[in-house]
Amino acid sequence: MAALIQIRNNVEGVKVFLEGDSYTLGRGDDNDIVVNDDLASREHALIERVALPGKQGEMRYMIRDLGSTNGTFVNHKQVSEQALNDGDVIRVGQTFLRFALHETGDLAETKVIKKTIIPGIYITTDKK
Repeated sequence: MAALIQIRNNVEGVKVFLEGDSYTLGRGDDNDIVVNDDLASREHALIERVALPGKQGEMRYMIRDLGSTNGTFVNHKQVSEQALNDGDVIRVGQTFLRFALHETGDLAETKVIKKTIIPGIYITTDKK
C-alpha cells in the first residue's frame, strides 16, 4: 500500500498509509496531513490517486501544488504537478516526506500527525 514517511535528520519517522483517493497537505488544521512548518502554506499541496488512461485497473499517484507561497518540490525540483514514483522525496516548506508505493506494515500502526504550538514539534496519535 502507498504511504508517506516523514524524514527528519535523515531518519524515517511517522508513516501515513494512503488508503483514500486524495489527501491535502498543509499548515492548516483542516488538511488531511497537517504539516507544522511555517514555510508551508495553509493549503499547500494535493496528492491524488488517479486511474491511468487506457490501462484498466492501474492507478498512479500525482502531487499538485495548490498555489503555495514557497512551492512544492519532488526530488529537489519544484513542480506544479507531477506523477510520484516509489522513493520520491517530497518537500513542503522544510518538511520532507518519502513516497513509498508498496510500503508494508500493519495499518493499525498508521498515525495522524498533529502540530503543537511549538514550531517544529509534532505529536502523533493513533488513526481513528
